[in-house]
Amino acid sequence: MIQSGNTGQSNLRLLATEQQTQIENYADSELLLQRLPMVLQTTLDLRQLLQLFHQQLQTVLKHDGLRLQHPPLRQDLKFGNTAHHNCHYQLEIDKQSLGKLSLSRGRRFSDDEIRLIEDLLCKLVYPLRNCQQYQQALDAAMTDKLTGMPNREAFDRHLDREIDLAKRLNLPLSLLVVDIDNFKVINDAYGHSSGDRALTLIAQTLINCLRRSDIAFRYGGEEFTVVLSHCDMNTAAQVAERLLQAVSQVTCHDGSRSFSLTISIGLAMLKSDENSYQLFDRADKALYQAKTEGRNRFIQTSNN
Repeated sequence: MIQSGNTGQSNLRLLATEQQTQIENYADSELLLQRLPMVLQTTLDLRQLLQLFHQQLQTVLKHDGLRLQHPPLRQDLKFGNTAHHNCHYQLEIDKQSLGKLSLSRGRRFSDDEIRLIEDLLCKLVYPLRNCQQYQQALDAAMTDKLTGMPNREAFDRHLDREIDLAKRLNLPLSLLVVDIDNFKVINDAYGHSSGDRALTLIAQTLINCLRRSDIAFRYGGEEFTVVLSHCDMNTAAQVAERLLQAVSQVTCHDGSRSFSLTISIGLAMLKSDENSYQLFDRADKALYQAKTEGRNRFIQTSNN
């Protein structure tokens, strides 16, 4: 009988503890719903926004991972780990898709937890749209409208970052400066629309010939640059030869006439003591030499 009485008291204490925990969780959830909009409005950086949401959600709902996927904007951001149980939400505002957000953990989400998630997602969608619109504006400012390639400003920023990384990790880095041969003649003979067509064809050919880790830019006019990460002089020379061969097989049509294209390339590999301006200057001088020696070729600089 005594043992039975103790069990009853233990059950009462356990029930009271569970009820108290539920009350505290409800209070925490209500507080989070109130403060979350202010927290999320502190940034326009998409990754930082999702990190904040992930961290804030953890305070009231334990989960293993969060992921946002939005292919139209090439966004796929992951936080934490993927587990067995998932809940997925297609986020949108005014019929505008913001992507698919997924939450993951080792045990199933309860109905109450799902309702809480949905309430919190209502606080996320407006800051999320603001971040995506801000990112689109940044991307547009660094994208060449004709070719869709990153532009000169994007090149300058990217090259500085790659040089810092190469020096810090003692890795090779090479730069190609590419110019369409006789481009003024193409514009004069076939018109500016054909010149634009030639630019887009060259841009696509460059992109198709590169590794994922390499990035081509439209530097300006008929000039392009290619940053070759982790790439020494010999490998860069092979890339340059491949680009020459690929472009030589391109034919541009203006509707009634067609013409072939060639390019010239200057190649330089980063020295340990130079900056982005010096690296570009050496590659640009090599390009000039390729032009003066007859075009449709590449010239590589010496690192001595």
